[in-house]
Amino acid sequence: MSDTKEYIKGDKHVHQAGSIMIKFAQYNVPERKGDWKQQEEKEAEKLEKEFADFEEVVDETAEDNSAPKVKVKPDLPPADVFVNRVKAIVMEAAKKNGETIKTNTRAWQGEYVFFVDGRRIAKMMDDLRKNYEAKINEFLSITSKYDGVMIVAPFIGKLLQIEELRARDLQFTDLEFAFVPYYNKPASAVKRMSDKLDSAEANMLFGLLQGLLKKYPETEST
Repeated sequence: MSDTKEYIKGDKHVHQAGSIMIKFAQYNVPERKGDWKQQEEKEAEKLEKEFADFEEVVDETAEDNSAPKVKVKPDLPPADVFVNRVKAIVMEAAKKNGETIKTNTRAWQGEYVFFVDGRRIAKMMDDLRKNYEAKINEFLSITSKYDGVMIVAPFIGKLLQIEELRARDLQFTDLEFAFVPYYNKPASAVKRMSDKLDSAEANMLFGLLQGLLKKYPETEST
């Protein structure tokens, strides 16, 4: 046997799921036969370590089914977007229930106990959403922004014209705080509350809401 030992050293690279490419490099090493065993053990140990280093390497372009998937929140239906915003604002307004409000406007000066029946309105809106979605969608057909101030503020303004749902002397200007979390210009939202909302679709919704007043009696008191 020749005193020249030939051995093959290889690196493992995983390039695609289910495929492996192995690179080989051949070396001719002149040694004495007596040293081969010791050299083989050292090479085997070294190759074993290198193999272990490459064992967990995978191609980043391959699909990783174990990676956590990012859940994309689906868009809500228009009726949900609208109803949720109306409910959020009236419930925000109801946080001041029971407070004494001093007001001084051209229309009225004095003080009154603040009251907006947020819970009752929320129940009525939920019923409207559940049973009359098509009517809500007809009302919303005039806009593409279903929680926009131009549609929500006038709706709440007309809703609060129903005396059973608010304090008798409630002033729209005292509701500005309720719009703050949702719109950049809450004062403008308050002004929008007085916009006319008398389309056939709007009148249909408010006719339905008037009917729901009997179904949902007052839930809060001053």
